[in-house]
Amino acid sequence: MNAPSELAAILTASIASARENGIQLREVLRETARIGTDSMLLVAAGMAFFGAVLIEHGASQARQVVGDISLVGSAWFEILFRDLAPTIAGLLAAVRVGAALSAEAASLQVTGQLDALELCSGDRFSDVVLPKLLGGVLALPCLLIIGTVISIVSSAFCALFFYGADASAFLDPALIDSGDITAFAVKSLGFGLAIPLSAVRCGLKAEGGPGGVGDATTRGVVDSCLCVLLLNVVFGLAFFFLKS
Repeated sequence: MNAPSELAAILTASIASARENGIQLREVLRETARIGTDSMLLVAAGMAFFGAVLIEHGASQARQVVGDISLVGSAWFEILFRDLAPTIAGLLAAVRVGAALSAEAASLQVTGQLDALELCSGDRFSDVVLPKLLGGVLALPCLLIIGTVISIVSSAFCALFFYGADASAFLDPALIDSGDITAFAVKSLGFGLAIPLSAVRCGLKAEGGPGGVGDATTRGVVDSCLCVLLLNVVFGLAFFFLKS
């Protein structure tokens, strides 16, 4: 069974289980809070540095072409909002969330706790998998919004204090339209589902004791990051052709 079919099978089983057994709201809220708070510092710090480094390279190139880098502020805002910021924030979140969720699911799998849960009339999908998926769908878009805002503010700050540019130009959403907002929303929700789904899949495939947990955690991080990159390409091409 290849990865896409396994992801589809896990998602389908989780939805079917939710219809039969309902949604564990308390677990969903716990996973949402855990995913959000555990990843907040990494995403915030990473995006602050990303915005600063990006403006350093971009400004030096733009100055050679337009002279005053404030002229590219609106375009800078658009490309950060639509493409760069959500993708980089998604990758940062994928590292943290992918590791945590895959390790937890793998630990439950190799120690037999998932089998024990089902022997006690529980369900691994409604009780364990679904709360993680819904927690990711709720928490990760919030992380992407926060990370994007931080990167934009960081860029404006560096443009002002290091290049003497008009900071307000880099906070100008004049070029943002409904297509950009839709693209951001679709990417956020797509990443929010793909990251925990990929991580849980790797965890459920774990075997072989503690070594299996380590291998599953590594695969969870890698697969989560690859999903972010793949979805970014797919969504980018889709919106490009729809907008053309």
